[in-house]
Amino acid sequence: MNYNNWLTKRERYAPQKEAVIDTVGGKRYSYQELNQKANRLAGYLQQECGLKAGDRLAVVSKNNVEYVILFFACAKVGVIMVPLNYRLPKAGLNELLEDADPHLVVYSDEFSFVKEDTAEVVSFNSIAKVLDSSQQDLELYEADAEDIAMILYTSGTTGKSKGAMISWRQIHWNSINTEISLELTGQDCAFVNTPFYHTGGWHVLLMPLIHHGGKLVLQREFDAAECNELIEKEGITILFGIPTMLRMMMEESNFDEVDTSSVRFAICGGESCPIPIINRYKEKGIPIRQGYGLTEAGPNCYSLPAEDAIRKKGSVGFPNFHIGVKIVNDNNEEVPQGEVGELLMKGPHVFAGYWKNPEATEENIDEGWVHTGDLFRCDDDGYYYMVGRKKEMYISGGENVYPVQVEKVIYEHDAVAQVAVIGVPDEQWGETGCAFVVLKDDASLTKNELQSYCREYLAGYQIPKHIFFKDSLPIGDSNKIQKRDLEEEFKEIMHE
Repeated sequence: MNYNNWLTKRERYAPQKEAVIDTVGGKRYSYQELNQKANRLAGYLQQECGLKAGDRLAVVSKNNVEYVILFFACAKVGVIMVPLNYRLPKAGLNELLEDADPHLVVYSDEFSFVKEDTAEVVSFNSIAKVLDSSQQDLELYEADAEDIAMILYTSGTTGKSKGAMISWRQIHWNSINTEISLELTGQDCAFVNTPFYHTGGWHVLLMPLIHHGGKLVLQREFDAAECNELIEKEGITILFGIPTMLRMMMEESNFDEVDTSSVRFAICGGESCPIPIINRYKEKGIPIRQGYGLTEAGPNCYSLPAEDAIRKKGSVGFPNFHIGVKIVNDNNEEVPQGEVGELLMKGPHVFAGYWKNPEATEENIDEGWVHTGDLFRCDDDGYYYMVGRKKEMYISGGENVYPVQVEKVIYEHDAVAQVAVIGVPDEQWGETGCAFVVLKDDASLTKNELQSYCREYLAGYQIPKHIFFKDSLPIGDSNKIQKRDLEEEFKEIMHE
């Protein structure tokens, strides 16, 4: 079975169909052109760079169309791509480069400093020239399901980053699960604007839509106003983003005038979507389907049907078609329905383990079950809800408090634009809540008013004792709120 040479088959089935729209260069690429360029580049990697199956090729760059072609070129010759987080400081990048030990590093000019510490490097300027050159000899590699296609490094917010080995089996089954749950067709069109060092950049919609013959609109990086402009122009049918991205789009001045009739739905992951965002998109005729996933098990593990987007607000829906799940306590025993526990997943969509880290692999995978570190519950109707991160839960006066539940309530206050809740030390209760809140423009709200509001919907132990109003919240590499930074900020405030 040919797991890795998708573009050759796509060219055969629909050679002139548009595959990628490059918003940076302004060019449009058919499946035929995309495949032919990937063949040229694959030949270059084999003949000029001397790469062979199993070698690693690291990339330091923002999104560009050459990056996409490079991945499929690597696939054709069995080379493992290692996308690296370009937002890391030089020392952080060097740490990942040392761990990945790549045979070649490809970089864009703004990150040319990688040349200083890396022996074998090629710029994307050189890659672009290869794409327009004549075809070199190419010996295609036929990948096995267990061959590694890429290594994606986890964010490392709780320690040293780990390289998740993404097999062709995982990519294949993630794509199938996505196609079934989202009912993808070759007529679907979506943005690609999540950074390629993140699983969402490749595996939420890029690979599934290539698999299905759809169209991709590539942005160098997320641009909310441009997204709004291109929805109608390119006929976007599925929007994808974490809540922060969807909020930024709806806050742009051009959002109200956008014709969104082509959009079937938006899918939202990464963190629970606030109800005001769900309601605002509903006004535009766009249901938000919440989902759930992670690098180690693929980003498309759960999906909420569009018709349930409002009725089951906050739910991530059901496990996708070929996915096994269970919710367990600290003793790995399944909890009764409705109770909170850690989500475990099993199936052909899970990763192959951590690169050069058998200890972490053994700790994370138990008889094929992947420990997600996320707390879930399942309601009486069989809908699943993410309650929070296992490590974010705090205990106040003997009661478990899940920050996501508190945030959902605060988000529904008319004056609140953003909120993040963390657990902090407390002499009386052991731990208590601290909320960092960003208000909407021209809105007014005091700490006492917000606490009084919370008393209507939350138990006393759930109400944040500390509330700080801010102009903005720290946003990380994947546009998620960085709670670790807020923990440090709280410590600084308390010591002032």
